[in-house]
Amino acid sequence: MKENSLDMQKPTTTAATEAEAGRLLGDQPPVAEEEWKPPQVSKLGAWLRFLRIKFARLVLLPNFTFDQAYDLREAVRKDGRLTRGYILMCALSAGIAALGLLQSSTAVVIGAMLISPLMSPIAALGFGFASIDGHRIKDAARVVAIGAGIGIMTGVLITWLSPIRNATPEILARTQPTLLDLAVALFSGIAGGYATVIGKGGTAIGVAIATALMPPLAVLGYGIGVLQIRFALGALLLFLTNLAAITFAFALVARLAGVARPLFKVEWTPRYIAAFALVFLLLATPLSMTLLKLSREAAIRTAATSAIRQACGKDATIAQIDVSTPLFEEPSVDALVIAPGYTTNAASDAEARLKSALGREVRINLQQVMAADWQSRTRAMVDAAMERTAAGIAADVPPIDRVRQSIGLPTRSLWSDRAQRLVYVEPVPAPGWTLADYRAIETASRMDDDVKWTVRIVPPPQAQLTVALGDPALAPEGAVTPQLAVWALRRWGMSRVTIEGRRTEAQAGLLGALANIGVEASFLASTSQAEDDSTSDEDGDEETPPPVARLRIYPPSPSQEAAAAAARREAEAAAAQASEAAER
Repeated sequence: MKENSLDMQKPTTTAATEAEAGRLLGDQPPVAEEEWKPPQVSKLGAWLRFLRIKFARLVLLPNFTFDQAYDLREAVRKDGRLTRGYILMCALSAGIAALGLLQSSTAVVIGAMLISPLMSPIAALGFGFASIDGHRIKDAARVVAIGAGIGIMTGVLITWLSPIRNATPEILARTQPTLLDLAVALFSGIAGGYATVIGKGGTAIGVAIATALMPPLAVLGYGIGVLQIRFALGALLLFLTNLAAITFAFALVARLAGVARPLFKVEWTPRYIAAFALVFLLLATPLSMTLLKLSREAAIRTAATSAIRQACGKDATIAQIDVSTPLFEEPSVDALVIAPGYTTNAASDAEARLKSALGREVRINLQQVMAADWQSRTRAMVDAAMERTAAGIAADVPPIDRVRQSIGLPTRSLWSDRAQRLVYVEPVPAPGWTLADYRAIETASRMDDDVKWTVRIVPPPQAQLTVALGDPALAPEGAVTPQLAVWALRRWGMSRVTIEGRRTEAQAGLLGALANIGVEASFLASTSQAEDDSTSDEDGDEETPPPVARLRIYPPSPSQEAAAAAARREAEAAAAQASEAAER
């Protein structure tokens, strides 16, 4: 490979350079004319070099001589060459990464990074940018592009050969860049540049760099393989963003360490300048797009947080909030709010406030979790965090909007049981509606198989239920079947009920059904029951009405129990007085 003639001119001494810098700063006398020295520089340039050396020492970067810097640049260039081993390792690494992504195995994806060779050409690319060397930038970019192409084609091939092509959480996590992804790439690039400069830890740092680059390439191949353009473009943007951040981080470290070629030795030929500008634009454009996207998401997050708090009240706590801005879709916000009570129409109210603040439509998917005290709130926040860890970034929130649409009734409260994937809805009492109507609505509100959430309607509670124990057609008006009574008691969460009258054989089926759902039944003789028994004894020839059981849902209140106890004490006192009077 033909080298730049100016960069091949190795200096013969380094003491003259340090002396010249010192002379320009007024610290040392001038050096002899026969010694090698760079061209005359201004005092500003000398001060900048002095500050660079001081900062490099502060961040533990070695101070390279001109000979050492030249040798390191040559070593980086040779390591970043295109070889058959580089092609083979790129294919193997991409294949393992694609398999790990398809089976959603983080361990397999990390294992693929151990054999990825992407660090060497990226280091050469970063050093080329630091030196403004269009020739080396062109060569390094070609090697990186070949490796990326191999990774994409391997991902496509693995996807076609795999019998399972489901979009796993590991794949979805790499379909759009986030601020954390950009930070990982930037820190990986700084660590890679530092490891290259000091000559230690290159393998471990290479794993971090490959983690930021090889999985997006595999996801890009997956998107092409399943013809999902949104996945492919998102993964491509993530790859280019990470590549730009890592490359520029390498260039920054190389320039701070003094490893880059001095600017006075840059060859300003049109061909090399064009190569430098082209590669720079290819890397800077997606990076700027990602930064704009992240800035827009930050603005939406801030406005959404304020809107949700205003909609849900000052006592509400936003436990989780995620902002998504897909390439071809409207932005959306997924939020989890923990509050003492349920706020009706909070999502639509927050959407209206957010539209007023941003001037654009933003869909809000709001989940409310009710927690009265701080201990319950803390437990709810921990549960939400654990569920996010288990499911990755895949949203696992109940379909609140679809539930409301399927019910078609005003709701008083709504809550969810994520462990059993149940959505409980308590509608506002509807005039003329019976328990059978509410159960019919629950049956009609079943979600599709892809939703996997079940709706539970909690009907308005009633003080008493009349249960028909025989033929329902002969039962009095308002009586319900034992099955409907059991359904209502389960929705109300009852553990005890009171049955008026005495135990009869006709009640055996009802008592067995109550015992199966854990409801304890007790019997209470009433005046009406005694009157009915005496009437039936006197009029034995009349037709006996069908048997029914009257269930008291509410137990006696404390005030009622206190009044009953006082009445018993008065009756006992009156009986005692009557007994004393009789004895006299």
